[in-house]
Amino acid sequence: MHSCVCLSVCDSFIFYKMGSYNGKVYNTPEEAEEYVKETIKAHPVVLFTKRFSPYCYKATSAFKSINVQYEEVLLSGRSDCQIIQDVLLKMTGARTVPRVFVHENCIGGGNETSALNKEGKLKKLVDKEEDAL
Repeated sequence: MHSCVCLSVCDSFIFYKMGSYNGKVYNTPEEAEEYVKETIKAHPVVLFTKRFSPYCYKATSAFKSINVQYEEVLLSGRSDCQIIQDVLLKMTGARTVPRVFVHENCIGGGNETSALNKEGKLKKLVDKEEDAL
């Protein structure tokens, strides 16, 4: 006989909400901005996401469908989530997630990423093809 522990979506959400993030916390906007900029520069594709967001799912699914690896910065459960989102607002004009960056340029959120993928432009953008947009 097998036993398992099952968590509902709500149980998982509460767990993350309570703070499961154990990494570096950025306490000032300056620290957070440096972190965001360094992360975007270090990876060709970066997604700032939250758990259980259908828009974040759209964005990650778009990249998975074209076999593109990405760096995901999960903001759920982070005490510096609001500071990082404020930095994203300053940089991109929006603080909603996902915020998707390709080669250091913000391409928008889940809807924009999904639309670029459906138009066949997302892979071209990642591959730095001239006629991507």
